Amino acid sequence: MNRKLEEVFQTRKNVIYSVTGDTTIKNAVDKLNIHNIGALMVISENGSIEGIFTERDVMKKLAATNELVGHLLVKDIMTKKESLIIINGDESIAEIMDLMLTQKVRHLPIIDKAGVLHGVIAMRDVFKILLKDAKRDTEDMKDYVMGKYPA
Repeated sequence: MNRKLEEVFQTRKNVIYSVTGDTTIKNAVDKLNIHNIGALMVISENGSIEGIFTERDVMKKLAATNELVGHLLVKDIMTKKESLIIINGDESIAEIMDLMLTQKVRHLPIIDKAGVLHGVIAMRDVFKILLKDAKRDTEDMKDYVMGKYPA
C-alpha cells in the first residue's frame, strides 16, 4: 500500500484515451463504451490539456435537463483544467486512495511539473493493485504458517 504509483505504471500498459472539447457528448460516450472506461482526457488540437470528461459529467447534465444532450459538446460539460485534481505519480497508493475518497473522484490525471500528461489512474486501478497486494500477502502468510517461509 506504500508502493509509489510510478512503480505500478512500470508494470502495466498505460493508454491515455482522449477527445477534443469539440467532440459531441454522443461520440465521447461511444468512445467510453468501446474502451470500457469511465473517463477521457480532453486535449486541445495543439496537445494541451483542457480537462477531463467523465461518466459523472454526463449524469449530472442529464439530471439537470429534460432535453437530449448527445448533440452538445464535451467542452460544455467537462471538468475544466482549472478544477482538475491531479497527481504527479510520486504518490503512494494509500495517498491516491485517500485523495480519491476525500475529493470524491474516480479518475486522477498524472501530470508532471511541466504540464505533460503521463496517464490517468482510475479507482478500478487502485482496487486491482490492492487486491493483488492482498493476495500476495495471503500467500506469504500461508507459506509462513506452513513453514515454507524462509526464516
